[in-house]
Amino acid sequence: MRIQETIRDYFDRERNLFYEEVTNSEPTSYFEDTYLKVCTYYINDHRIEALPGRNIVNPPPWRPQSISAYANACDVAVFFSDVLEYIPSDEAQAYYISSIQCVEDNSNQKQNNEAWWCSYRQQAFFGQSQVNNQLLCFAILQDIVAHEFTHGLTSSTAGFEYKYESGALDESYADIFGILISNFYNADVRTWNWKIGNSFGKQGCAFRNLKQPSNCNSTFIINGVSQQIDHPAHMDNFLYISYDQDRGGVHHNCSIHNHAAYKLLTSQDNETNEYLFDANTVAVLFYRTLKKLGQQSGFSDSRSVIESIAKTLFRRNPSNEKQKKLGAIAAAFDSVGILGI
Repeated sequence: MRIQETIRDYFDRERNLFYEEVTNSEPTSYFEDTYLKVCTYYINDHRIEALPGRNIVNPPPWRPQSISAYANACDVAVFFSDVLEYIPSDEAQAYYISSIQCVEDNSNQKQNNEAWWCSYRQQAFFGQSQVNNQLLCFAILQDIVAHEFTHGLTSSTAGFEYKYESGALDESYADIFGILISNFYNADVRTWNWKIGNSFGKQGCAFRNLKQPSNCNSTFIINGVSQQIDHPAHMDNFLYISYDQDRGGVHHNCSIHNHAAYKLLTSQDNETNEYLFDANTVAVLFYRTLKKLGQQSGFSDSRSVIESIAKTLFRRNPSNEKQKKLGAIAAAFDSVGILGI
């Protein structure tokens, strides 16, 4: 039976959730929404063969971190369906499966400092890490959950080869949708949070920052020496690195394309100082672009397809408005050195 309830999550926010309840001797609820095709499991093992784990049941009462994880996955499902009009092809199973490691009791203090998308299982995994002396699950953050599920979206559309520049493009699209989904209901772009995984990165920083990429860095072995290198905001600083180091820098170089997306999203009309784009429009623009990209696509391919899609997407806008938007897109990519094809 599908139940609706408003529950407070880890951040003490009210989340309107649907979940399943079964009644044997007494009612038992678990985190699955058969309508949205969302199911969140608990797992104390990060091996692929151990996925997905066990249902998160109530009783005992759901813990706040688990509530956030499930609610964030539900929000991704709603966004993909309502905004992108995306429906995964396999209707025989849940679309949005995630397995989380959360501190559920004092006996489980295992740290697994990672979150990833399992293409083989078509699901996400979210470990946990020490943040301000507290063990927290990555899935409490909406941007991280959206990022991982977007890897499923890119896999079913562009199918990027996950290495070098095409892999960096895969990471960038996951970051972009992570930001779009986590900020979607905030109409004031000036107050958006542009960080991915804030507080979960090195020394309590974010993993990446679309607004100021250089605020984050990666560690690589260059000429036999370990170096911390700031994330780049321009193609002049694209790092050409071997495959055995982050698959050719996919989590590093993605910041260039990320920064172009930030510039695009914050583009303003010089006459009115109003923003030219809203989150819904940019989400559709980038999603339609994903469907036109392919395994070997790079940053320049992304720019060229975005510009092509934009001409169709904005074709009914007044001529002056359309030209401003097309000009803003070109300026955003020019500013980071990504040239068209």
